[in-house]
Amino acid sequence: MSGSGEVIRGCVLVVGAGGIAAPAALALAAAGVRELRVADDDQVELTNLHRQILFDDDDVGRPKLDAFAEALRRRFPGLRVDRRYGRFTPSAAAGLMPGVSLVVDATDNFASRFLIADVCRLTRTPVVHAAAIRWRATVMAVAGEGAPCYRCLFEDLPTGDAPDCATAGVAGPVCGVAGAIAADRALAILAGDASIFGRIATYDGLTDTLRSVPVSARPACDLCGSRAAIATIDASRYVVACAAESGSSIPVEGDREGGSPTHVEKDREGGSPTHVDAENDRESGSSTHLKTGEQDHG
Repeated sequence: MSGSGEVIRGCVLVVGAGGIAAPAALALAAAGVRELRVADDDQVELTNLHRQILFDDDDVGRPKLDAFAEALRRRFPGLRVDRRYGRFTPSAAAGLMPGVSLVVDATDNFASRFLIADVCRLTRTPVVHAAAIRWRATVMAVAGEGAPCYRCLFEDLPTGDAPDCATAGVAGPVCGVAGAIAADRALAILAGDASIFGRIATYDGLTDTLRSVPVSARPACDLCGSRAAIATIDASRYVVACAAESGSSIPVEGDREGGSPTHVEKDREGGSPTHVDAENDRESGSSTHLKTGEQDHG
């Protein structure tokens, strides 16, 4: 429970159930968040335990989602954890986004981060991107309308191989710092504090230095610029992680307060969208459909 005992309303989607997601989820639940939706497709491995603090030896070989949810509910019996087995892919976004107040991106690859950034912009959903590698952590909170957004800073997926935790390693405490900062930014968003947008926090574990640097919106940004080119989700754009997806479309829109015109009816038991009314974004005139494929990658 939070110190005041208050309940923080809103569903937080946490993408990933690993080293950043665990401390972020603990902090969110302790602060009073009572609904988490968590997406992951992995199993607990022995090499995870030094940084994925919700797991222990008995969890090795189990689905991370199961161990993650059980560990949280032992600590916070009133917490609802909506488990979504699978990755955040173009075809999965349709069922993951409805009813979500904000997203915590705790993934470990660029393709997923860019996909999450694009989906959140098109559905007008605030997102906190958090990453950790070696001794460095970075966290950036993005408003539903972007300006600036993740693509304002990084523009597009890097070409060639990019290091991740599996190839470059990560210090366990650095994941904890990333998760704590991500939770701090998420709680600020839920409280209506817009001052955390437009900055990126970086932590250097070797020098124990935390910096907050302003990020400017790029007028030519393909996602949130004045002539944004990204109006749908095309799986081929995320070739690193989503190359297996192609073709057909699933319309998805997020219901935001004061945001773009959206209408989503959810299945009350499963949370999946059963009807979507698509309209054009009043600001840019572009469709907020998410064009997706049908097959998830492994």
